[in-house]
Amino acid sequence: YVITFPMSFHGGFSMGPNVGEAVNFATHDWIAHGSEANERYRSFARPAVFSHDRLTFTMAAHLKDQKSFRTCKQLLTELERVVEEELRLRKELISEGVRDVSRAVSLPANRLDQLDEESADYDDKRLCHGCKHVCFFSAVACECSQSKVSCLRHSHYMCRCAKSRRYLLIWSNEKDMTKTLEDVREYCEFLKNDENRELETTNNESHDKSNLLDVAPGVSQDLVNHRGDEINVEPVIGDSNNFLRKELKASVSYLEESIGGRMNPPSRVISDESTIGANSDDKDSSDDGASCREG
Repeated sequence: YVITFPMSFHGGFSMGPNVGEAVNFATHDWIAHGSEANERYRSFARPAVFSHDRLTFTMAAHLKDQKSFRTCKQLLTELERVVEEELRLRKELISEGVRDVSRAVSLPANRLDQLDEESADYDDKRLCHGCKHVCFFSAVACECSQSKVSCLRHSHYMCRCAKSRRYLLIWSNEKDMTKTLEDVREYCEFLKNDENRELETTNNESHDKSNLLDVAPGVSQDLVNHRGDEINVEPVIGDSNNFLRKELKASVSYLEESIGGRMNPPSRVISDESTIGANSDDKDSSDDGASCREG
């Protein structure tokens, strides 16, 4: 796998004839980065690999796939931006003299059930003449050309004809776009309330101490087993190795007696972790032959 972070570049090379295949994946929180990349492509008229508007509206048509309020909110923010600009520019162009022929010309509705090659090929035929953006919702055309179209932002770059000769082609009407936006807004609210309920339930359970024991299991028996034990708290001074060897022998003897069934604690028990890892074979060694190493 190759992970490409937003606003980064990747490339490759071939040493001869080859067959290559790539499948690209993006998480739901990629929406904001995709929107930024889409705007950057439009700034220098580079065609996008796929329509960002088609992607976001296809996601809006499959709201059940949204599991997080955070990612659904990102989708809602992007749709609000796109729909607001689309409807505002339509009104401005019509007020300037561009004709709305949506009642006379019937265009196929945008497919939002899936992203496929047929839809991508159709998108390639409606690229803006100025910025190469896919005119997904609507486009401006002129009587002077049967193939040239423009997005609502750049219709003034298309030709020098009077605005009265231009007309608006609409694939997604205002009612459908507004309905999609409202559906996403309602689902975002549902996810928000659902996450709040889960958080409240989790907080209540975490603060419920009614089922907690006053004493941890085994504590009472441990107190009985070690009642009266002497715990050495003296600092290690002088011959520290000799001191540790004695304590190690006492601990090993206690363990051997425990295994053999005799639960008689040694005279002194220490909890110094520096003795961990010592070999029980040292129990018969003299003080001169024993050694202690830090583990």
